[in-house]
Amino acid sequence: MDDVHACTPDWRKAHTYLPLLSADPPVWAWEFARRGLARQASGGGGPSAAGSAPELCFVGEGPPGDPLPTALWRWQADGAVPVLSAQPTSADDPAAMDLASFDTPILVARTADGDQHVLISDGLRRLRLAVVEGDVLAGPAVFRFHLPVLGSGQEALDNLRRLMALRDTGRLVGSGSRPLAKAPRWLQILRVHDGRAAGASHRDIALSLFGERRVREDWAAGSEYMRMRVQRLVRAAEQTVAGGYRALFGLRMTGLEPSRLVEVWRSPAWLSGRLAGLLCVFTFLGTSFSPTLSWHGACQSSGAACQKSVEPSRVMARATLAPENCRSPLAAERGVDSSLAT
Repeated sequence: MDDVHACTPDWRKAHTYLPLLSADPPVWAWEFARRGLARQASGGGGPSAAGSAPELCFVGEGPPGDPLPTALWRWQADGAVPVLSAQPTSADDPAAMDLASFDTPILVARTADGDQHVLISDGLRRLRLAVVEGDVLAGPAVFRFHLPVLGSGQEALDNLRRLMALRDTGRLVGSGSRPLAKAPRWLQILRVHDGRAAGASHRDIALSLFGERRVREDWAAGSEYMRMRVQRLVRAAEQTVAGGYRALFGLRMTGLEPSRLVEVWRSPAWLSGRLAGLLCVFTFLGTSFSPTLSWHGACQSSGAACQKSVEPSRVMARATLAPENCRSPLAAERGVDSSLAT
């Protein structure tokens, strides 16, 4: 498994960021938010910094073979998440669905307010749900959809159709949306932020982004084009990391207090081939978890729910302030189960 202590990709090497080009908006939002959290933790954040990112309730490692982290934002902030109630029913009910029975990687994170935040993953296909009444893991259930707030919800309806297709076919279908056209620019902005955080000058950043030949020809040739382009990227990085990611990726500010994570369940398909890695992760988290490694390992291997709380500030500190000598660009998020707090 990749080094769980890794924190940030090498900003000088574009290929270390490439997995993000296939990420969906919740993951992109987390990538910007975590940089704001790290900056604030190091004393560089101001009043407008991303702060505690209270809209984020879980971030952790993806299922086997997926280089991207799992990021679950609260349904009050993310209008693309269908909000459901689960009511127990018999297995022969034609409308019933037993989510835990699917042979698909599934993660369920429950917060102290009783909400269950669900991620169903199948390669590049991901579906997020929120269950605000009932227990999605209690067996066959019928689901009731809560209408979204006025003026929003089309994405939630699209994702509800995907949930119905999963129930009817056992397979997770694609969202039907086009790849994120602005992902290459977001990747550039992340690299610029990471370069500035590492102490790079504007010219250093230009060399990394555009190459030595172009910089040699344009930087001192009397044209301000390249200088201004780098300056715009630096400003965009500062604004996005300081909280602008919310508007950029369709997240609403909720005014809610940070939620505390109390339980994480992963399906057997999610856990496949991961036991050794999980032990490394919990060794890394150390005192953030009260149970012993052997207890947690047994819980995770069986796919049973883990009824243990996570102390948020310690986990967040370890996730954002890990050493920079990394083998994997996204390993800081991978394997880290955390709720975020100030």
